[in-house]
Amino acid sequence: MLDALLRTVYRVGYRVMRAWWFVRRPRERGAFVAVWHEGALLLVRNSYRRGETLPCGRIGRGETPRAAARRELHEEVGIDLDESALRDAIDFAIDHDHKREHAWVFEWHAPERPDVRVDRREVVWGGFVAEDELDGRPLVPHVRRYLAWRRQ
Repeated sequence: MLDALLRTVYRVGYRVMRAWWFVRRPRERGAFVAVWHEGALLLVRNSYRRGETLPCGRIGRGETPRAAARRELHEEVGIDLDESALRDAIDFAIDHDHKREHAWVFEWHAPERPDVRVDRREVVWGGFVAEDELDGRPLVPHVRRYLAWRRQ
């Protein structure tokens, strides 16, 4: 019951934020983590928006992109890594949800399949998807951009 209530709060809050972003057109900074294991990519689905994404989130004031990526990976799917395990992949600017975002994507190639734990509140699903199945998935633009870069 509490989980369902919190998912509703996330959905309403996200809609309010999108309206605010439409008016303000802010600039944001976000960190993403592409976790690969045996040719499969870890994707998550949030309760408040459509599409699948990588574990990700906003970079806090005074926080480095790498530190934010590590924090979000732990918060969203329960994977705790040392920052040094994350490899730089790509960073780019993208317009999405009425805001201009500078996105940093980091990669981690897991030697063993990590245990993925989601809270069923903000993140309602997390799982590995084979690389050859990614094109048919409802991916957010950030993930599509990362995959296009990776395939070059």
